[in-house]
Amino acid sequence: MSDSKKLGKSIEDISYLFLSPSGEDSSEPDDSGQQEEKSTSILETPIKSICMVGGEFSFLDAFLVINLSLALARLGMRIAVVDLEPERPCLNFFLGTDGQKEDSNNMNTVIKEGPLGVKLISLNTSALTELSNTAKNSKLISQLNKIEEDVDLILVNVMQRNLMNMHELLPEQIREFLVLTYPDKNKMIESYRTMKMISQRNPLTKIGVVVAEVDHMYEIDAVYDKMSGAVRKFLDKELYKGGFLFKIKQDLDVNATIASFYDADLTACISNIAQIVVLRLNLGENIVSKEAFFKKMIGGFNAQRKL
Repeated sequence: MSDSKKLGKSIEDISYLFLSPSGEDSSEPDDSGQQEEKSTSILETPIKSICMVGGEFSFLDAFLVINLSLALARLGMRIAVVDLEPERPCLNFFLGTDGQKEDSNNMNTVIKEGPLGVKLISLNTSALTELSNTAKNSKLISQLNKIEEDVDLILVNVMQRNLMNMHELLPEQIREFLVLTYPDKNKMIESYRTMKMISQRNPLTKIGVVVAEVDHMYEIDAVYDKMSGAVRKFLDKELYKGGFLFKIKQDLDVNATIASFYDADLTACISNIAQIVVLRLNLGENIVSKEAFFKKMIGGFNAQRKL
């Protein structure tokens, strides 16, 4: 089957994959080895960025991204979190603020510093509009570039439903995506749609799966096997296991903060995801050509506005 035919398959055509037993092998021979050779041949200087694509609950995603950034900081890494969401869930969750009460156009909210030196950068549409005026905000852009030079890893936060609108803003040098998915057929299909869009945007992209809202351990392999089978068969890509998250045992509302509760099981899960991220960075899985991350993002937004 040709690549174009595989990418052209409708969701309905492949939905049976998410219902089949997890042990059933529905894969076809693929050329993923050739794909790996092709990708490694163009790699040059390391740039550090992973895009975390969340589900439909923004504060669950913020919980993961912020706690992951802190876990990585505890391992000695210098971390920046870029929040692309309009409601700025990462910023609000990290600092215990209510986004509705803050002026989203206030540029003082663009860069914040949290515990363990984690830099938190809110690039919602209002902030990007302001930043595109380089004459007015050249100092702030310079600060962003300095952050990029000083950190070891940039984590980008975006929800699945907003990725379609924002993917043109995501620099091409983001070659690593961690996609949250769930033990539910419809949510797995939504995650597949996201992975398909990412693959069409950049076939060299690495994609990992974080299985969220897990009740039982057997769900983890079941979800991964179904997602991996569909992506291997129709996108000619190999997913990797990015870890998993047990269900949060208490409600997480818009006023929650990083220090508002503690869950030992979730802490262990996030620590495991952090170890996987570090391992992949050490293996060179996230290496791409060095370009200015923020300069390209702001420039891409500016170009899109002119269309």
